[in-house]
Amino acid sequence: MVYNAEEEITDPMKINRPYMAHELTDETIIELLQRAVQSLKMGILCFDVESRLIFANKLAFELFHEDQEEKLREHFLNWVESREIKDLSANWCQEYEHETTVSLYDVTCQRIFNRNYQVKNIIYIIDDYTPDANVSAGRTYREMHDPLTGILNRNGFYREVEKFLKEHSTSQENYYILISNIRDFKLINRIYGDQKGNSILKNNARILSNMLYPSDIVARFYADKFAAFIPERDFDKPLFHNVINLMQSQMGSGGNKLRIQVGIYKVQPEDKNVAQMCDYATMALNSIHVEDSLTVAYYEPAMLEKAMTEKEIISGFEEAMQAGEFKIYLQPQVDAHSRLLGAEALVRWCKSDNVIVPPNVFIPIFERSDLISKLDRYVWELSAKQLETWKGTEMEGLYISVNISPKDIEYLDVYEIMLDLVEKYEIDTSKLHLEITETVLMSNPVKVNQLIMKLKRLGFLIEIDDFGSGYSSLNLLKDIKADVLKIDMGFLRETMNQERSHIILDAVIYMSKRLGMETVTEGVETEKQLHMLTDLGCDMYQGYLFSRPIPVKDFEKKYFMNGGKTCMDNRNVV
Repeated sequence: MVYNAEEEITDPMKINRPYMAHELTDETIIELLQRAVQSLKMGILCFDVESRLIFANKLAFELFHEDQEEKLREHFLNWVESREIKDLSANWCQEYEHETTVSLYDVTCQRIFNRNYQVKNIIYIIDDYTPDANVSAGRTYREMHDPLTGILNRNGFYREVEKFLKEHSTSQENYYILISNIRDFKLINRIYGDQKGNSILKNNARILSNMLYPSDIVARFYADKFAAFIPERDFDKPLFHNVINLMQSQMGSGGNKLRIQVGIYKVQPEDKNVAQMCDYATMALNSIHVEDSLTVAYYEPAMLEKAMTEKEIISGFEEAMQAGEFKIYLQPQVDAHSRLLGAEALVRWCKSDNVIVPPNVFIPIFERSDLISKLDRYVWELSAKQLETWKGTEMEGLYISVNISPKDIEYLDVYEIMLDLVEKYEIDTSKLHLEITETVLMSNPVKVNQLIMKLKRLGFLIEIDDFGSGYSSLNLLKDIKADVLKIDMGFLRETMNQERSHIILDAVIYMSKRLGMETVTEGVETEKQLHMLTDLGCDMYQGYLFSRPIPVKDFEKKYFMNGGKTCMDNRNVV
């Protein structure tokens, strides 16, 4: 039987007494619900694990236009199961069609567990969140609105802005289009779960809808991307910053704040294509780099040329990969006596027309577009294949170091890939060194440390790259058992504090030896630097004093000719 919320609780001993988890029987749940719904103007339904409806208040019957318990149960469950969101979201918006009207309901789903952490009941709280109960027919509504937040989607935004501009074609007023996102939103979902992520997105939609002016148009494009169309008269900067601050403060206390980034485009009189205007605002948004403190950027014409270049590079990636245009260049690593020990593999894009795309151009673009993992994997394969080629030659004793990026940890099974490469090319694991930067280590310290220990057990040598370029290097060394420490070239740059830099280098090299780690110093360019590092006890060196990164054939030619030894007179050959 479904209990009605208006039924009176007559046992005074039960009033205001807290319930323990084991006491949450169907009857006690019903009593709790009865008390709660007295002050709520929301529909409430409670089901057991068998999907039996054990409670529904009067408003629930009204919202779904039913007057019988079994019909309400069947109607509601069919409606919930038909929603476009198939995950276990605890909170979402969903349209409800009845005859010729469309309503938007805000749904909160709460699961109640027993002492064994098994689901005992599921409670749904339904809030009528319809901006306009008769805004449109169901199909049109679905085409124009986002099912999670209830605000316009990308298609609806384009149509509404286009309609507004046509209706105000004679107006002399200026307009702005804003595109926002949340930095590292995927990380938030991974740490706090999809339920928290969905809650943030819904709150962002409500903040935008409630705080901006009625004439403003807001939408959720996809994922964490939101858009707003704002007339200049409404472009109130203090209000705008208040909106951002509210959106940022959703992580609660503890000093954690969401990082909201916004790209802004000022609509020009000749602009007609709303999608293109949004692209301009997105270009401004993409110009905000991760490390920047800036959270707002305005579109500038130069961004279009940069975006076209970026698009061309991204679109040419697959073809370049298939054509073998990505090559490994090797930069030697030598000991204090200039004897060749190994090399670092660095990728270069050598196009078929002999044009070389600089790595500082394409690598950041591939990192932003998530193509970097595919490229890294390709470089690992080329390096392993090169080690196989050297077997049985004078080069057989050399190692090759390859880089592992944060995206590799996120998207690839690094352990399995490295294991497959070793088996495929039958190479010694100690000859394929794996360079991991501090950024990788900080992305997920526990996971990365576990990965490092598994790789070390297979015989891989682990190098910590760019040591000293970050903020937590010493703390990382406490927990990460690497084999080689690569000292950042920044320590060798001429500065006002050269003596202090020398002291730090001395301490780092001494500390490394105490920790059982070898040291490689990058960026060695002068004899003076080499002698200084040798006196400090550095084990290996890498830099232009010995060679720039060079093609594999040039590398082989240079060092085969010298029997695996680089003479002092032969240093700046390349």
